[in-house]
Order: sequence, then C-alpha cells, then structure tokens
Amino acid sequence: MPPFIAGKRRRSPSPTSSSLTSPARSSKKSGKKQSLFDAADERPTGSLQDNEHFVHALTGADSDTSLSDVSSIEFEDVTSQPATKKQKRHHQAEDDEEVDWEDAVHDDRPTDGTPTNAIEPSGDLELTLDRGSGPTSFINGQKKGPSKIERQIRIVTHCMHVQFLMFHNSLRSRFACDPVVQKILVDQLSPTAKKEIDTWKLASGQPPEENDGDSSQSSKPKKRKKFHDKKCENVRNQRDWGTPAERQEIGVANVSRGDPVCRLIKFLAAYWRKRFTIVAPGLRKQGYKPLARLEEEIASFKNEDHDPEEHGERIGNLDDFRGCARRCEGSRDTGAQLFVAFLRGLGLEARLVASLQPVGFGWNKNEEANPKKKRAKNFSPQEGHAMGERNSDRKTNGLDHKPKGRETRDHEVINGSKDIPIDLADSSSSDLTSIDEDDESIVDITPSIPRSRKPSMPYDRDLVFPTYWAEVVSPITHKVFPVDPFILDPAVATKPEHLLAFEARGAKADKAKQVFAYVIAYSPDGTAKDVTTRYLKNHMWPGRTKGVRLPTEKMPIYNSKGKIKHHEEYDWFKTVMSGYTRPDRMRTTADDIEDATDLQATKREKKDASKEKEGTLQFYKTSAEYVLERHLRREEAIVPNAEPVKTFTAGKGDDRKEEPVYLRKDVLVCRTGESWHKEGRQIKPDQTPLKMVPIRAVTLTRKREVEEAERDGGEKLKQGLYAWDQTEWIVPPPIAGGVIPKNAYGNMDCFVPTMVPRGAAHVPLRSTAKICKRLGIDFAEAVTGFEFGKQRAVPVVTGVVVAAEHEGLVRKEWEQDERERRIKEEGKREKVALGMWKKLLVGLRIVERVRGEYGAGGQAREESNPFTNQKRKETKKKPGKTSNAEPPNLADRPEALDDDDDDDDDDDDDTGGGFLVDDDDDVSEPGGSSPAGSDARCSRL
Repeated sequence: MPPFIAGKRRRSPSPTSSSLTSPARSSKKSGKKQSLFDAADERPTGSLQDNEHFVHALTGADSDTSLSDVSSIEFEDVTSQPATKKQKRHHQAEDDEEVDWEDAVHDDRPTDGTPTNAIEPSGDLELTLDRGSGPTSFINGQKKGPSKIERQIRIVTHCMHVQFLMFHNSLRSRFACDPVVQKILVDQLSPTAKKEIDTWKLASGQPPEENDGDSSQSSKPKKRKKFHDKKCENVRNQRDWGTPAERQEIGVANVSRGDPVCRLIKFLAAYWRKRFTIVAPGLRKQGYKPLARLEEEIASFKNEDHDPEEHGERIGNLDDFRGCARRCEGSRDTGAQLFVAFLRGLGLEARLVASLQPVGFGWNKNEEANPKKKRAKNFSPQEGHAMGERNSDRKTNGLDHKPKGRETRDHEVINGSKDIPIDLADSSSSDLTSIDEDDESIVDITPSIPRSRKPSMPYDRDLVFPTYWAEVVSPITHKVFPVDPFILDPAVATKPEHLLAFEARGAKADKAKQVFAYVIAYSPDGTAKDVTTRYLKNHMWPGRTKGVRLPTEKMPIYNSKGKIKHHEEYDWFKTVMSGYTRPDRMRTTADDIEDATDLQATKREKKDASKEKEGTLQFYKTSAEYVLERHLRREEAIVPNAEPVKTFTAGKGDDRKEEPVYLRKDVLVCRTGESWHKEGRQIKPDQTPLKMVPIRAVTLTRKREVEEAERDGGEKLKQGLYAWDQTEWIVPPPIAGGVIPKNAYGNMDCFVPTMVPRGAAHVPLRSTAKICKRLGIDFAEAVTGFEFGKQRAVPVVTGVVVAAEHEGLVRKEWEQDERERRIKEEGKREKVALGMWKKLLVGLRIVERVRGEYGAGGQAREESNPFTNQKRKETKKKPGKTSNAEPPNLADRPEALDDDDDDDDDDDDDTGGGFLVDDDDDVSEPGGSSPAGSDARCSRL
C-alpha cells in the first residue's frame, strides 16, 4: 500500500475547463482525497496561472518555506481542513519510522468509474521560486543562524544608511538657512508674537526697532486701552514700568528672572504647535523587507502617483520646502525643520537635532519589517480634517475621557491637564498664556490664529518620542536649550531631568521601532556635532545605544615581526563625523561649555570593597584590622592567649549566634612539621599544635597510606599545625673521621645551609659523585628540594656533601674533568665541520668533472645551475695573460680552486677525487681547470 499523506489544504478550483478531465478532478468529485505523491506525479497542461495554483495546492498558503512567499498577491486564499484521528495516528507513525519510498508509486486503480486509460496531463512542471529574504534557513528541520557574510552585509547596510541620513539632514539644515524660507515664516508672525520678541530683545540688552515698537503699540486691543485709562491714571501705579521710567544700563541683559531666551522659546514652541499642520507621515525605521516587497514598493514609487501614506513625504528641492513654509503644513519632521528655520530667522543660533533611525545590524525580531497592512480605502485629507474636528468637538464637550489603565509619564504632552495626552488635531485645547503660570506679569500674549485652519491628520501618533527637534544657544549664558514644539511637555528642557524625555525607551518605542543610537546637531554654518551623550541617562555610555549603534572596536597593532604590539580603539562613527566637525579656529564659547558639561561622558563607578558598611559579614571578610574565625585560612590560627575585641551577631530569632571578633595582628601563619623541615626547622619538644587539619596527600603513595589509615581507624587522619615560635633550627651533629651521615635513601637533606653538619662541605657541582667514587672519598648526595609531577615527588640533587678536607681535591679534579670534556666537545664539532666541508668540495669536483666530460653539451644547463656562476666564468682571465684581478669571493669557490691548479699540478696526479683516471691526457680540463688541484686542496683539509 502506498503511504497516506494528509494534505494541509484543499486544492483551489482551476479557472480553466481543460483541467476538469484530470485525475485530480475526478478523485475530488468522487470524495476521495488525493495524496501528495499522486499530485506530485501529475503533469499540468494548463497555463502559467494554472501551474501557480497547482504549486499552491501542494505547499499551502501558510507554509514556512520560501515557496510560500512567491507571488502571494496572485494566489487566492484557501481554507484549511482539520486533521482526523486517522491522520493524526498516521503522522505519529511517520515520526517513528521512515517512509518506504519504494511503495510511493502512483495509484493506477480506477476511482468511481473513471476509466484506467484516462489521458494524463503532459508538459513540464513550472515553479516560481522566491529569492528568500529571511535571515534563517532550515537544515534537517532545524533553524540555522545567519552566516558570516550575511552579518557583514547588514553591518555595511547599516553604515551606508547612517551616512545617507546624515547627508539628508545636512541638506535640510541648509534649507533652514535659506533667507526666503526665514522671511516667509517671520512675516507670518502676529502682532502679539512680535511684541513678545521685542520684550526678549529688550531683556537681552538689544533695543527693539522703532517700527516694530510702534506697530506693537498701535495694535494693542482697545479694551486694554480703556482699562489703563480708567485704573492707571498715575503711571507710577502701573504694574509694569510706565513711560517715564528708563533703564539704568543700556545694552545690559536682565537675568533677574533667568535667561530671557527660555521665556521666548517657550512662547514660540506653543505658537508653532498651533500654527503648523501635520498632513503627512515622517521618517521612521521600517526594518528589513523581503526583496519582492521592496521591488513592489520601488516600482510603485517610480511609476504610480505619489501617495504620502504609501511613499512618505516628498520634498524634492528647495522650492518644495518653501511651499511647505508658506502653507505651514507637512510632516512632523518638516515641522521641526521649519521651526529651526523660524528660530534662525529671528536671529537665534538654532541647531537642527536629528535622532537617526537607520536599519540595524542585529538579527532580532525588531529588525524585521512588520507585515504589510492592506488599506481598506484611501485616506483623504478631507476625512482627516473631519476626524480632527470630531475629536476637537468631543474634547470640547467633555466626551473624550482618559481610558482606564493608561499610565502617564512626566514627559508626555498635556493639554491643560496631566491626565490627557496632547492631540495635535485639537485646535482649541492649548493656551499660550500657560507658558509661565508663576509669572503674573504675562497678560494676553496669545497670538491670533485663524479659526479656519485645518486640524492635523493622525500621522505618527505611535511615535511617542521626537525624531527631530531644535537646540537653541543662549546669546547671554551660552547654554544649550533643547526644544520640541510637538510632543514633549515641557517643550523646553531647562533641567537635566527634562533631557530624559528625548531618549526613546519603553514598550511603545520598541513597538514603533524607535531607536536611540545617533543624535546629531546641525549648526547654521554647515558643521555637525554628536550630542548623544547629552540625552543619555546620567551621561553614561552605552545606555540605550547598546545594540543599535556600532561600538568602539579594539584594533591590534602589529610590529615588524608580526606580533601584537598594542591595541588601539577604533570608533567608526567618529571617523564619519570627522567630515562634519567644526574646526578649532571656528569653535565658540558654547562649544567649550557643553564639551565640559553636557557632552562629558561619565564613567561607571566601581564598588569599593573596602567601603563596606561596618559590622556586616562582608566587612569582616575583607577587613585588614578585624577577623572572624570562620574567615581564617587553613594555615592560619589565632594566638592562644588572644582576647576578642568585640562580638558579631549573625542570624535572627532562634538562629541568632554570636561570634568573637579578633584583631588581624593576632593571626599566626602555621605549617606542618614536614613544611617546617623543608625550611630547615624542626618542632620543639613538648609542643601542642595550634590547629588540627586533615592531611593533604599529594603523592600516590601518601594517598594510599592515608586511605588505609582511614579504613583502619574509621576517621580522617589529621595533622597538627605549628607556629614559628614552636620551631627551632635543625643543627645536625658534627662528622667524625671523614664519614658523612646519610638518611634511609642514601642522601642528605640540605634545604638550607644550616642543615650541613659541622666538618662537612657542600660542593654544588655536577658529576661530582663520579669523581668521589673514583677518588675513594666518602660522600652523600645533597637533596635541595622536590619536584612534583604525575603524583610523584622527585628529589632535586645538587652536588655532594664531603668532608671539609676533601673539598679542594674534589674541586680540582672536577676542573680537570671539565677541561677534558670541553676539548672532546670541540673535537666533535670540528670533525662535524670538516665532514661538511669535505662533502661540499667533493660535490664541486663532481660538478667540474661532469662539465669537462660533456663539454658544450651541458653549457645551456649550466646557466640555470645554482652551484656555478656562468657569468663569472665568461669574464675570467684568458690563459697566458697576466691579471691583477681581485681574488674571487666565497660564492665563486669553484673558480678560485681552478686558479690555484698551476701550483699543485704535480701533486696527487694519481687521484681523481673519487674517479679513476684513465691516462695523463684526461687530467687537464677545458678552460685551464685541473681536477688534480682541487684534489690536492681536499688532501690539505
């Protein structure tokens, strides 16, 4: 019987009528479910779409393999069928034993009257494979992590994305410096806002312009004039300074109420929040997407009409940016950028701060893109405005309440209450007069905003932390004040704890894929600065940047020999920022102040063990003054007559126990009798050990002795420990008659010089035992220590111990033996050297003879012979001519031997360097070389 394989899904019906005659259709009509092997043996004859349906029926729509991701849009959804009990039992059987593939054949039996000679579908099976975007693969049913090259690809992708975002933000900062953009935004100011700016200029020591002052006075409301006319006839009784009053110092800032720029930017942030309208989504991290989805989105971006929800906000050039400034609308990111341009247009030094949101280099779930959501219908701006108006009406009528269980944080934006977060679509819930509730002098500074302004659309509501904001440098104190006009409350960070509100953290940030890795501040002069340290908690690294920002690496530096000399730290992002850093000649006072305060990273404090709270158990364990008995080592003991200075109470209730506390100076170092013996000391008689400890056996023999004693006695053997005061030096008795005393092993322990008996001498020279035996002198080998290895103790013998009168004779005999030994070693080395020279010279004679016998035939081969120098032979002096040429060097040794052949021509004519000489005519070599000369030189060596 063929194996029964239960299908996960039903096959979708074929759109064509040609496939109705296939066996699959007949089996489906008959009610019998077709197996996977039957479906695999079929050959489809339909079109490509039919084949796709066929593959979809085999794999299933929710398969985990890469085939399930192919063209999922074109495939239709099918319903799954629950498995029966028979199928479950079959799946369990498949796990226990292998499938017999020989029985997996096509069932040719007819089903429900279907004729056996039915025409089988013909044609090749076409499969459309996906290019696979998942980082993991499956091998033998198990997950396999990303490879090394895949990890490197993500790191490079992350680095490229960071640099692209930095360049993009640099262009937006340049757009914010455009005079046209700044003029458009400044011209939109209301008279109330202009009056607030004049107040700031006056408090900063900058006199306001006359035109601005006249316009502000003329635009004052009529009700205010009537109020002042009635109640304030005397100018000295006015709440503010009257007209006759004048400032005592002209051009000096008034910092009695703090920095004047703080009040101004609070007002401007509230003004801009009411002025700007959000109509498009901003930049955000989306994660890694499948290639098919990327291609679809790229094609849609290039070919289809621009859709802000699908393609994001599009600002192609400076003209588009100016258009957003005229309309005061765009994404939340564009609103922050225009706010920076607005501040720069007012004469403030404002930086554009961007928290980069690049794709990561990790492999966690947060780095993968969320599934694409299907849009029910296009969201039009009119519907968004209507939704905002409905939200506004609900808040006005008190119908919109805070849901239960919602937790509010200190940094969330509020609309007059700490319980309800800000709604950017609300156009009437915020009051600009609340920027300084404690200041009673602020009266009616609310700018007149047209009520016909359309409310913001609900974009980026899930991003609870800003991506773009501004930093304003105070012209008086040179301090930096971060400002976020849309999300945070308070909008201006005037305290260190306010800076934590800019750091993306929490479950909401993780869900929205908001990261806090690189925070860059772009100045109006085109430079940029890494200000991540300012917003980290306690200015401590790595903080929230861990895992999302490339860390500093330690790069090994090698020397000329290829060994690591030292390590240097390499910061990749610091290298990237080098192109944006402000030169030293352009640095300002604000740069020096913030580098020494906010941008100064703090190091993590290490806990000092010495500063433990006194009276705790850990304190006594590490204390250098006090000690408990439980903390004593094996070789430490308390002086018998020592008195405790205080007591330590451990435990509570019934387990309460008091322990005496002793001074550390009352602790003595103790050793066993064997340990003292190795130091040349012995235990005094009638001494009681200060401490009894178990025997510590090291050698195999000693371990066996201890085990036997434990078996006989039933208890662990212990040995006593003695202090220094309980021992004395070992002084052996003097020798008599030149006889050296020996122990049971035939040697003498000489661990220290005092262990040598009087009348004897220690000769620490090698091979002295042989000399003493040869001279017939009584001696004993001196044992100066032990070496432990492989559970054995091997004694270290250093020389001998002889009588003092024999020491000189032994030393003299040893010097003579050493002299003879050196002569023999030199003779051996000389013999080895002469043998090597002989081998070299014999080889040279062989080369010369072969060259003489074969003549020019071997001339071409001699050019590549490394043992001869052919060029030297060509320039050699011709026979019959005198030559004053320099003698050849060592590399031309064969030619040097040939030059001396004239002097030794008559010597050793009968020898041939290992070759038999036929006659006298063959001795002479071509070119004037004579083998006899070389042979004579060999005989001299």
